[in-house]
Amino acid sequence: MKYRTIYLILILLAVSFSGCEKKKNPTVTLLNGNFITNNTTISTGGLLKFKWEASKGKTDLSSFTVLMDGSDLPGFPNANIPADVYLDSIYLEGSSQTGNYTFSFQVTDTDGNIGDRNVVITVE
Repeated sequence: MKYRTIYLILILLAVSFSGCEKKKNPTVTLLNGNFITNNTTISTGGLLKFKWEASKGKTDLSSFTVLMDGSDLPGFPNANIPADVYLDSIYLEGSSQTGNYTFSFQVTDTDGNIGDRNVVITVE
């Protein structure tokens, strides 16, 4: 009887843990190779080159956007992206005014989960 009780407890624990599936959010990775991947400093009017890969988590990708200081760049958000992996790039002219500018790359899946990557560009 004692072993049956222990066996039953072990089975219940195994079932309860298998039912707790961790939610996996989508991800954004900035790709290297002459592209900006981290915080960096440029001269006024310098060229900004970003390349990214957005990958789905548990559910399909829904949209992708690039923001500068919280505002969408022209052409974003883009809802016409592949469901599994979205690979793209953008070339921008840096500001003519000195300061810090935060670029955010955000992917959203069909469940509304967001994956993001932020980079601060300092213009001197």
